[in-house]
Amino acid sequence: MCLALPAAAMLPDATAVATLAVALLLIAAAAFTGGSSVALASLGHRPMQVLLSLTGGILLGVGMLHLLPHAWLQLGRDIDTTMRWALGGFFLMFLLERAFHAHAHHTPDDGCCDHDHDDEHDRHRAVHHQAGRRWAWCGAFAGLAIHSLADGAALAASVRADAEHGAGLVAGLATFLAILLHKPLDAGIIATLMIESGASPRLRTIVNVLYALVVPLGAAVFLVSLPFAGGRQEAVLGIAMAVAGGAFICIAAADLLPEVQFHSHDRVLLTTSLALGLALAWGITVLEKSSHAHTRHAAPAADGR
Repeated sequence: MCLALPAAAMLPDATAVATLAVALLLIAAAAFTGGSSVALASLGHRPMQVLLSLTGGILLGVGMLHLLPHAWLQLGRDIDTTMRWALGGFFLMFLLERAFHAHAHHTPDDGCCDHDHDDEHDRHRAVHHQAGRRWAWCGAFAGLAIHSLADGAALAASVRADAEHGAGLVAGLATFLAILLHKPLDAGIIATLMIESGASPRLRTIVNVLYALVVPLGAAVFLVSLPFAGGRQEAVLGIAMAVAGGAFICIAAADLLPEVQFHSHDRVLLTTSLALGLALAWGITVLEKSSHAHTRHAAPAADGR
């Protein structure tokens, strides 16, 4: 027997449904473009570092200024519970990157080793290195796909929570922007590893399409599952946002920002890009809060009837 779930049980209104649908479509298109074009590869070293710094600032700002405060509200203003889930999200993302090396925005150093080795040893190392690289894209795809499922759930939770507070068309905007900027980079990583492994163009296209659909899949699974939480929907939304906030902070602090910090030759430019990303995340958060104002002011009257 098929269980039909009305849209209202998943998202509060038609505007929220449309907002989430458009956001998911744009994210899928961005991911597909990042994996199917050479635009990212042709950016060059400095523009890529600027983009990474900007993205790191946005992820860090969205995680700390948007997702965690919203999670705190959804979890009944319980800061201890909120931070436990955020720490869990941080640690899970750390383990995910350790297991799959999911975010590698640089190529391995191809320079010579410090110690001399005989030719036979060098040949063995080359064979093992090439064998490892042949399937390196599988690990990257697995790790980034799991991450993208969580991103989809985080976006759906953000849109749902913001829409319930009257955010309208800007519901989930901060989370959407952070995911939108990051997905093309991740898709480009998978595509680059597949090219280096000798994968056929047909296989690369199939994998790229599948990866572009993972964020929408994560959002759909989260929303379809949410009604089964019953009276704990608010808590589930809060947990999802807290975990996502911790994951965003981990990606920024443990992956993107150390990569940028390594390049000290563009210190002022990259620091400025980071500050711009933080300011952009803060500005969007302010915009979302202003759209919530009329709902917050109306709440006491509704409660006091």
